[in-house]
Amino acid sequence: MNMEIRKAEGQPVTTAERQKAITESLRQIARMSRFADRKKGIRSYQSNVKNDPWIPILFAICFVLPTLAGAIYYGLIASDRYVTEARFAIRPAIGAADKSSSESGGASSGVSSQMVAQDSMITREYILSRPMLETIEAQLPLRDWFSNDNIDYISRFDPSKPIEKFLRYWKRRVDVVTEPGSGIMTVNVEAFDPDQSLAITQAVMKEAERMVNDLSVKAREDAVAESSRELKLAEERMTKIRLAMRDLRNREGVLDAQKSNDINVKMIAELRASRINLAVQLAIGQRDLGPESRRIIDIKQQIKDLDDNIARIEQQSASPEPAQKRLLSDALTRFETLETDRRNAEKYYQSVLASYERARIVAARQIEFFSPIVEPVRAESSTEPRRLLMLSLITAGAAVLFAASMFARKMMA
Repeated sequence: MNMEIRKAEGQPVTTAERQKAITESLRQIARMSRFADRKKGIRSYQSNVKNDPWIPILFAICFVLPTLAGAIYYGLIASDRYVTEARFAIRPAIGAADKSSSESGGASSGVSSQMVAQDSMITREYILSRPMLETIEAQLPLRDWFSNDNIDYISRFDPSKPIEKFLRYWKRRVDVVTEPGSGIMTVNVEAFDPDQSLAITQAVMKEAERMVNDLSVKAREDAVAESSRELKLAEERMTKIRLAMRDLRNREGVLDAQKSNDINVKMIAELRASRINLAVQLAIGQRDLGPESRRIIDIKQQIKDLDDNIARIEQQSASPEPAQKRLLSDALTRFETLETDRRNAEKYYQSVLASYERARIVAARQIEFFSPIVEPVRAESSTEPRRLLMLSLITAGAAVLFAASMFARKMMA
């Protein structure tokens, strides 16, 4: 604009104004050329579309037919499915964790939690297993319910198929979800009638509870049986050692070698003390009385008797003669060995007996409980299939399929 004014007024144009005008002219030319290329590209694409006969065919096959088939099935054919939900948890008995923590420093508490988590996974697998299906099938006419003529052909089950096929169908109709943090298990059962869905869910809950109780009962019975077996072995060992001690007493002729040895040592000490006392009396008496006096003779005889008794008792305790059979010192070693074995056996027996009593007490009560949280309730309306969601997914998938076919067609051209 300034350049035009300067030209009109006859003033010279500067270099900066001239460059600015050239730049603006080039920008307008480039904008007009891009617009022309875009219009040309659109016309080229439209001409290619009109000239390629496969594009309408691919559109009909990849987009129209899947969308139409999904609309017909989910809008007119698909049968309504009623879902019944139930929630439960496997919980340890109240006070079991505290009691185990006080007895074993809390180690059993972790074992109890691990057992509950493991039993929860076992319960989930059992609900989806063949034994559960066979048990429910023995109680309810499942094949008749899932093969009713009112059910659409795709969702219907063929009752002539074997149990393996029926188990796959069962896993599509029953879903079990376990929450990682709380351990709460959610069971969803789909059926084509609300009363049938409720009946199946109630039967599943009842059978799952029975299985959980059987798991804890079997574990408790195994613990009691193992403790009882170990207690019997400990009792047999203790009885065997006691019988060996009795036989040794009968052979050696003493009731208790240790006590007999202690008594002998005590008697020898008392006899030596008496002899020392008599020796003192003898020394005092000999100063006043003659050696032939009656008192001196009696004291000497008493001292002689004491020496004989001391010698006899010491000989019984330890005799150098190898032929003597009743040597108290030889029997003492055997008695001490058996006495040590007896004490160890009795301590082990008491320990096993205490373990047996604990196992018996635990077996008398239930360790785990099947705790229902949400009881199954009859469904009032169908929640499956979600028709709008399925139609949206089919339409989106068909659009992606058509775009992929167009891309492949362009690459082949």
